[in-house]
Amino acid sequence: PYIIEHGAAAFMRMGTANNFGPKIFGISGHVRRPGTYEYPLGTPLENLLEAAGGVVGELKAVIGGGLSVPILTAREAAGLAMDYDSCLKRGTMLGSGGIMVMNETTSIPEVALRAIRFYAHESCGQCTPCRQGSHTVEKLLERIVSGLGTRADIDLVLQLCGRIKGSTLCPTGEAFAMPIEAMVTKFRGEFEALVG
Repeated sequence: PYIIEHGAAAFMRMGTANNFGPKIFGISGHVRRPGTYEYPLGTPLENLLEAAGGVVGELKAVIGGGLSVPILTAREAAGLAMDYDSCLKRGTMLGSGGIMVMNETTSIPEVALRAIRFYAHESCGQCTPCRQGSHTVEKLLERIVSGLGTRADIDLVLQLCGRIKGSTLCPTGEAFAMPIEAMVTKFRGEFEALVG
């Protein structure tokens, strides 16, 4: 409707170069007012978090585009403009605009386990890397989170994620391999603290 009423040129003035128009951001997690917020592409992440009432506690990490994109540490997320190009430059993606905010109380290994459980359940089973890979990563993360894992299990999770990326029939393999790999890589100390 906005384009019909005001024209394409007016629409393109919203947002940033090559990333114009508004986007609906779903903000959840450790914020005071979770919900959906419509802002122009390129709006700073800090402004979106402020609109959601601010972070409860100290910001630890953010997933900026839904569960299928790589996590950002608080440091990596600082000053991030929420548009497609800016997110790519920071090593993540804007995706659905589903912003998941995590404070210092969040266990990243538990987030990783919850994520892989979802993807293992959702795999259609048509290709082996996704069908077997997702369940294998799930079992490894279950072992790690329960305190029964080893450092070799952590390495194996990373190795499997690296092999799964680009080898599945659809994007589901990448949708879990990239975020799990990023969580383990960026918060490896948390995973290592759980193993013997």
